[in-house]
Amino acid sequence: MRPYKTARILVVVKTYPNPSRTYGETVCCAGVDLARGEWVRLYPVTFRRLDDARFAKYQEIECLTAAPRNDSRPESRHVNNDSIRLIGPPMAAGRKGWARRMAMLPVPIRSLEAVQDAQSAHGTSIGMLRPRRIERLVIEKAKPWGPKELAAISQQRLDLSSPTSRELRDLDQIPWDFSYRFTCDDPRCTGHELRILDWEIGASYRKWSRTDPGRWEEMIREKYERELPARDLHLVVGNLAKRRHTFLIIGLVYPPRVQVDGVNVQGTLDLMGEQRTVAAGGIGLEAEKADALAVDHGKDALELFPDEG
Repeated sequence: MRPYKTARILVVVKTYPNPSRTYGETVCCAGVDLARGEWVRLYPVTFRRLDDARFAKYQEIECLTAAPRNDSRPESRHVNNDSIRLIGPPMAAGRKGWARRMAMLPVPIRSLEAVQDAQSAHGTSIGMLRPRRIERLVIEKAKPWGPKELAAISQQRLDLSSPTSRELRDLDQIPWDFSYRFTCDDPRCTGHELRILDWEIGASYRKWSRTDPGRWEEMIREKYERELPARDLHLVVGNLAKRRHTFLIIGLVYPPRVQVDGVNVQGTLDLMGEQRTVAAGGIGLEAEKADALAVDHGKDALELFPDEG
């Protein structure tokens, strides 16, 4: 029997649901263990079956966690879904709210190269970095789900053991892959292109492709290629279970930039403890309006976690 312990987690990352042979579908969630101030990865989270325990980003939860049986990554925790309890409402946004949020997160790592160094040296599998520049948002056709993914969805449809399972709509695959092409503030960086798995971009596509099917790409680019990079955008990256050196963007963190005498500066300190002036690239919304918006990989099926049988 697993030795479960109670943990309090500030949820920062939720990815779009992914088919799972064992659980039907799961969501990769990551956050900060508030007792240790360190990143943790929670699995399995069958988010759409959580009923009254569905949590938001920047909301504190209490849950029982244990070391996974078949995942040696230091940040990974197996979570008992039935134990998840919400602790208060999500943290507010706005300038003051974002300042409180950022104060609770681990210090950003300088670059993806530094994250990969930490992975090689210590097994680090989650990190947050501030890109030097977002070059563009890459949109490509997604590889359709194969027999294994479709079988997992079909199995979930047959699970009628609870009212929640019976009422679940079939999980829709997002037919497009979204990636950021970016550079880091590191002399070793020659550029990266990493896929974005954050739930928010998938939800944006689903909403806008239905409400404005002729303009969804324009709307996606406006928000993710212009508005968010104009803020103090940070990327939370996590690696794959079976390819530990392959990282993807699992979360987007975007506090407003701080202004001093009308000039934008970084809202968080860099590794040298200094603040640098930053040119806001692209078209950005005012902070209050924007807050209301709610190594490179191949095309194989993603395995963020080993499936437990």
